[in-house]
Amino acid sequence: KNFQVLRPLDALVNSRVKKMEQRKWTQLGEPSNFIPRPYEKYNFVLVPLPRLSTLYQALSKTMNTIGPSVKIVSMDEIKNPFLEDTYEGMKKIIARQCKGNPNEQKRYHGTKGDAINGILENGFDDRFFSSAGAWGKRHGAYFADDPRKSHNYTAVDPINKTRVIFYNKVILGKESIMNQADRTLTAAPQDFHSVRGTQFQYPEYIVYRFAQALPYIKITYTK
Repeated sequence: KNFQVLRPLDALVNSRVKKMEQRKWTQLGEPSNFIPRPYEKYNFVLVPLPRLSTLYQALSKTMNTIGPSVKIVSMDEIKNPFLEDTYEGMKKIIARQCKGNPNEQKRYHGTKGDAINGILENGFDDRFFSSAGAWGKRHGAYFADDPRKSHNYTAVDPINKTRVIFYNKVILGKESIMNQADRTLTAAPQDFHSVRGTQFQYPEYIVYRFAQALPYIKITYTK
C-alpha cells in the first residue's frame, strides 16, 4: 500500500505520515505541494508557502544568517509548467549518464531588477548569463548553498524596498571541483555536468545548460 504527500510538511502532516508508515504504508517520492496550472494566458503562478511548513521554517532560519536585520516578507512556491517539463527532461538525460542519480540539489540564487521576472517567466535563460562569472564569462548560471553569498547579488527595489533570492532545484550531475577561477569556460568540462568553484569564501555551483536549474521558491525579504 502506497501514499503520496501533496501539501507542504508541517507538524500535523509529519504526524500523519508517521502513522501511515506505522501501518506499513509506503510513501511515494518526496512531499510536494499540489498547485493547479496557471491560467492559459500566464506562464507561471505564485502560491504562498505556509508559514508553519517545515520548508518555510528551515529557509527562514537559513536566511537569518545574512544578518540580524533580515525580515522575510514572503515565500512563494513557483509553478511554471513549461519550465518544469523541460527541467524534468534534462534530469532524465543526466540521470542516464550518472547511473540513475542526477545529483539534484537545492541552491540559492540572488538577483535584482528585471531579472527577477525573467527567471519566473523563462528560468535561467542562457542568453542572459552574467559577464562577471569566475568560471565562464557570459557562460553559466551561478548558485550557492549559503544565502549570504547570494545576498551579495541582490539589490533593494526602489519602490517597495525589498530584495529577492530564489531557492532552486539544480541538477549538478557529476561535478568538476575547481579551486582556481577559469573565465575561459564555456561549458562544464568533458564528462562532467557542472562546476563547483571553491576558490572564494563560499562555494559556487555553476551549470551551463538551459533547464539544468528550476526556480522553486521566491524569497522576498528586507535588510
